[in-house]
Amino acid sequence: MNKLLINALAAAALFASIPAQSHDYGANSIKIDHPWSREAPPNAKVIAGFFQLKNKGTEDDFLISASSPVADRVELHTHVMEDDMMKMRQVDSVRIGAMKTVMFKPGGFHLMIFDPKQSFKKGERFPMTLTFKNAGTIEIEVAIEENAHKHEH
Repeated sequence: MNKLLINALAAAALFASIPAQSHDYGANSIKIDHPWSREAPPNAKVIAGFFQLKNKGTEDDFLISASSPVADRVELHTHVMEDDMMKMRQVDSVRIGAMKTVMFKPGGFHLMIFDPKQSFKKGERFPMTLTFKNAGTIEIEVAIEENAHKHEH
């Protein structure tokens, strides 16, 4: 009876850990950790996407585009200081140096997801495709977190 209980608990722990592990993605040398976005009101015209990019390879790679079936378009953005003001700017690509990490976070690089077709609540996820110059396309799911959430990695 004890063996049966131990086996059942071990199986439950294994299955419970699968969703947590499935929030990391990768292909070739590129690893993507914890893609997330904040809850937004139903009438939001734009939401942002964040994650950590790791290049475990010996050559630089570049994130060159993003897309999602839940939005009309997705752009790569960053913040720049211009005329003593911080402004958001679209960029054509984001370099991920060899053996380096790039954070997509509030106030830095991020995805701008325009005209989402629905609103998302905490705990929900939506699909996103990231395209890299060398690693190709990587399918991820963006997790929705609380609007007040401040993500630290």
